[in-house]
Amino acid sequence: MVNYAFEPEYTPISPPDESEKLSTTIKLSEILNAGVRLEASAFSIEAHNAVTALENSGLQLIPLYGEGGLCQEAHNAFRFKRIYVKSEQGIPFLSSSDIISLRPETDRYLSRKYTRKLDILAVQKWDVLISRSGTIGNVSLANDAFTGKAVSEHVIRLSSNDPDLAGFIAAFLRSRYGRPQLTQATYGSVIVHIELEHLKRVQIPDLPPIRRIAIGRLMCKAGELRDEANRMLDEADQLLHERLDLPYLKSIAPSGNASAIAKIKASQLMGRLEGSFHDPVAIAAEKQLSKLAVQVTKVGDSRVTKEIRAITKFRKRTYVEKGGIPLLSSKQLFQIDPIDVKGLAKGAHTKDLPEIQLKENMIAVTCSGTIGRVQIIPFYMAKWTANQHATRFLAAEGMNAGYLYAWLASDYGYCLITRNSYGSVILEVDKEMFSSVPIPLPEPKIRDEIGNLVLKANQLRDEAWRNEQDAITRLESWIANKPIAPAQDESSPNKIPLKDIKYDPNAIPIWELAARISAKVPDEEWAKVPSDLSQRFDYYQGLRDDS
Repeated sequence: MVNYAFEPEYTPISPPDESEKLSTTIKLSEILNAGVRLEASAFSIEAHNAVTALENSGLQLIPLYGEGGLCQEAHNAFRFKRIYVKSEQGIPFLSSSDIISLRPETDRYLSRKYTRKLDILAVQKWDVLISRSGTIGNVSLANDAFTGKAVSEHVIRLSSNDPDLAGFIAAFLRSRYGRPQLTQATYGSVIVHIELEHLKRVQIPDLPPIRRIAIGRLMCKAGELRDEANRMLDEADQLLHERLDLPYLKSIAPSGNASAIAKIKASQLMGRLEGSFHDPVAIAAEKQLSKLAVQVTKVGDSRVTKEIRAITKFRKRTYVEKGGIPLLSSKQLFQIDPIDVKGLAKGAHTKDLPEIQLKENMIAVTCSGTIGRVQIIPFYMAKWTANQHATRFLAAEGMNAGYLYAWLASDYGYCLITRNSYGSVILEVDKEMFSSVPIPLPEPKIRDEIGNLVLKANQLRDEAWRNEQDAITRLESWIANKPIAPAQDESSPNKIPLKDIKYDPNAIPIWELAARISAKVPDEEWAKVPSDLSQRFDYYQGLRDDS
């Protein structure tokens, strides 16, 4: 999990001393509770220490799922034959790795007509999604970006009628007390899995409602902020086409046999003989750009980019387990909460930082393997690093970085980037090829109108991430620091001199005390309270005074 621990100015909560142990003992009852599993991986030391810390916290623990558990409804759908169709006849289909995507998009659509029990496959808003095959422990809270989309049987869905409860569960499973409990239950020698039954072993603290709601709402707010950010990015893309008078590429792209065959003159070869470069769709895009009323230049133009930085493959990498500089892969650049992020030793890579370090509003485009995925770097990723499989674009002084992103991420930008790819097994695109990609250059007012939407969306992504980190940090703090209840005696606090009263950071918050007191009031007494008391308090107070 990526969190503030990667930032030099942030001091993370120190893990329990038990985490440094290399061995532990297991009770027979634990083996029986684990389904008589004998392999060591089923009794992870990290998970054992997490549960021990939870037990030592003094908080009441309950199972995550099952009888007496916090969540009563969960499933991982079923295996089924996947029949893919065009978008008009199907619903989007996501894999288990897509559930932590910042902007979940797919080109795969399941047939509405031939896919059975499609309603079970579809994600409901505020479902907690957990990857259960391959990479275990990816956790996501389903916002609008996921609602209605289908996910595979490799994802467990935990359902809750209360969004705040779902947010609390997601925060816990992403914390250092929750994720180890998920990953310890894996089985399989090549591709590992977990099952629904394993969730019954996961222990989760039953926090007071006010604290649980506070954490849950931060997580839900983060999801809403990302939804708003994605809507802004969609709006920017639509505005790009409208202001430049560009039809969407799919509406002008050749279809049928014409989409696979193109006739090229020798003067149009541009030194490239492979058919993929002379893609009929890319040719149609170029023809459409030639009709624009605005100037069309190249991405490498000094008016567009200050630098296009292809990253050198630095061979010797020194990794550390704690406190390192996060090194993101080209895939992790697009994820909300990437796990298994490697940390570079600061001292060993000081000279590499000017080249590999990320900056706010820098644009990264994948240049190896999967070509043409575009990301604009949010503030929280600044000073992190990424590997050589993503080329960096720095906007020129007078160029709005948001506009540059909007163009490269558009259907035209993607098509004109990917046509340049070369390689028989692993595709590549180099710096010069990126520089040659055409880009329209409208007046600055239009560029700012489009680009500012992207920049605002990027700010919302940063705010969303910080909300999540705040929620997880609060939860971990409450677990690590057991609240100290005040001693119950007959003395009145008013009799204690003010100079003798010291601030107690572990004191129970007043709102929590209020919640405990209100919980003791019978329901029939609450029923006597007028529903409009907060609005007409003076009126009811007057009635009481008159009596």
